[in-house]
Amino acid sequence: MTTLITAEDCIHGNENERKGHVPCQKTLAGVVKLRGRGLHGGGESRVVIYPAEVNSGIVFRDSKQEIRGLVSNVIDTSRGTTLGVNGTRVRTVEHIMAALRGKGVDNAVIEVFGSEMPALDGSALPYVEAIDSVGLIEQDAPRRIVRLSEPVVVQQNGSFIAAVPARTLRITYVMNYNHPLIGAQSATYEFSEDDFGREIAPARTFVLYEEVAGLLDNDLARGGSLDNAIVVWQDRMSSRLRFPDELVRHKVMDLVGDLALIGGLLRAEVVAVKSGHALNVEFAKAVGETADL
Repeated sequence: MTTLITAEDCIHGNENERKGHVPCQKTLAGVVKLRGRGLHGGGESRVVIYPAEVNSGIVFRDSKQEIRGLVSNVIDTSRGTTLGVNGTRVRTVEHIMAALRGKGVDNAVIEVFGSEMPALDGSALPYVEAIDSVGLIEQDAPRRIVRLSEPVVVQQNGSFIAAVPARTLRITYVMNYNHPLIGAQSATYEFSEDDFGREIAPARTFVLYEEVAGLLDNDLARGGSLDNAIVVWQDRMSSRLRFPDELVRHKVMDLVGDLALIGGLLRAEVVAVKSGHALNVEFAKAVGETADL
């Protein structure tokens, strides 16, 4: 179903990737720190992101456990993507994974103080800005490129994700809410590490006002506020949108973050219709199940 493309040598520079060469892995050029409240738990959380050696991938760690940022370690997808190993859990990793993938970080160690990623402003932008503040360095090993050899389709309860082989990653997301301010929206994004920080990362998470009580009853959104989420009432939104289609762009961002859990750089034409984290993860598993990652 999938093939993993590697090479003994890599070619430096993103331009060479567009020409079909295998580019080199990257890691951070320095250490970055972020802190804030967790969206669901509501407690104070801190993360420190360190550079890492080639072929390390993305690794979360606390004082007891290391958890690789791979789809095989996903243990929950309730309003976010949670990783877990041996009783240790790290909640809502999708935004930081999207930022790392969006900026082209292949290897990093994320030290976690708390059980959840900081919600920050509800988008991936603060993570992107933190990465930009130290920059990246190229490493002497090829990036892991995952290409499809045949279509992949997953579906569930009227939602689906379908992908076909392609030279780059291109995502089309379609959402459809029975809501006067949202309705049907779609967005297509040709993935680029050059513009992810401008076009996708700033899009914030959103919630319908009618959903808030149910989330709180299920021990979710305890750290939610108007500072880290867009609340949508029937006649208004809690803040001015950063893009006219910010809500659907956020869905694209979530999908990028969940696809990063494949452990390689997916090259495919992806169409997602009304998918959430559960279906995103099932798709990532379907893509990665035959790849030697």
